[in-house]
Amino acid sequence: MELANVQIQSGHLMRISQFWTGQMKGVFNLYGRINDYIISPEDSNDMWAFMYHGIMTQNDIIQSKSEDNLVKGIANIIEAHGIGSMASMFGDVPYSKVGVEAKSAFDSQADVYKAAQILLNDAITQLSTVPSGRRYTNDILLGGNPTAWIQVANTLKARYFLMTREYPEAYNSALLGVKSNSNSLKYAAAYSAYGTTNENSNLYFLILSGSRSGDLTSTGSFIQNLLSNTNSLSRNNAKTNESRRRDFLILDQAGIKTNRLSAQKAMMPLVTFEENMLILAEAGFRTTGFNEGLTRLNALRAHLATGMSFAGDPLLPILYANYLSTDFAAGGIENTGGINANRALLREIMEEKYVSSFGTLLPFDDFRRIRTTDNDIALPIPINAGTAYPERFLIAQDEINGNNFAPSPIPGLFVKTAVNQ
Repeated sequence: MELANVQIQSGHLMRISQFWTGQMKGVFNLYGRINDYIISPEDSNDMWAFMYHGIMTQNDIIQSKSEDNLVKGIANIIEAHGIGSMASMFGDVPYSKVGVEAKSAFDSQADVYKAAQILLNDAITQLSTVPSGRRYTNDILLGGNPTAWIQVANTLKARYFLMTREYPEAYNSALLGVKSNSNSLKYAAAYSAYGTTNENSNLYFLILSGSRSGDLTSTGSFIQNLLSNTNSLSRNNAKTNESRRRDFLILDQAGIKTNRLSAQKAMMPLVTFEENMLILAEAGFRTTGFNEGLTRLNALRAHLATGMSFAGDPLLPILYANYLSTDFAAGGIENTGGINANRALLREIMEEKYVSSFGTLLPFDDFRRIRTTDNDIALPIPINAGTAYPERFLIAQDEINGNNFAPSPIPGLFVKTAVNQ
């Protein structure tokens, strides 16, 4: 279940979402075509298999056969993580009838998010019965730490509440979310042999050193320009120097180094302390006001300044000084264009999340949401081809072929999902 979910969160479709949100570029062959939005339903086949066979079938067995609430709670969180991501990527997907009927009707996107919240609540209840000192060493992500898994569940609750724009609920859930870097869910933080063979290595390392090594790169991407000291798009200023993080996020076959995210042993983010802090910043801003948003953003910046969030070349500078409210006033270093101070702060929170969430599906999730709710501060990510951004992935060809409940025709790439209408 854990490995199947890692592929959903960090595999082929996540990389494609990076092409579509300016975090990487597909250059040649398959990825060159997908970069320009030429994609087929076959590209989704593996993700649907990972979800329905790799996760749900296994969890059905665990929930019915196991008497161990630690294992059952972890499994429910994995299922909620997977199915919530499926709903975000595809919109309506089969869920409530899976395992009940041979061919499953599609649930609405909203209902799938509600089901994920129920799963997460069930998992928290299960894990709350487990002694906090208990561990389960077969868990390659968090070593079976029940406290950490409860925090992850709450951050996922907050994530899904953000997607459905239930901001007070997102804030309250994030208050109980991941509270430290050590409790972040990452592949494969609790596996001692991680990075010792190709079969158990970082997924960026595998793609950049394998048969598609020259087909994708971060070089020339929007995010690399955003982090550069010399580009007109730069987010660097007197209080921010992104040089070291920029180096960490360089992904290129010629640049695989031990201090970059493409290193063979580099852990891949799934649900992190940084995400939780930025949910608190955005949801706190939206529900409580400017000061709460700024306080939470500065708390995240203090964490970034420690260097614990990323590696990068240690000889490069790192700077994340606290922002003041005046920095967001018209003419301030975070508001040279003179927009409303509240909009300037929200823009910076979302821009920071865009960078901090690199290597996850979150930039694709947030970019679609913010273009709908706050288009005036949406990042100016360039469109790769044509005149529109992709809004979803295509339903898997195997599902189209084998399930008569699949919509016909399937929703196209540029059709918004329900939550982003």
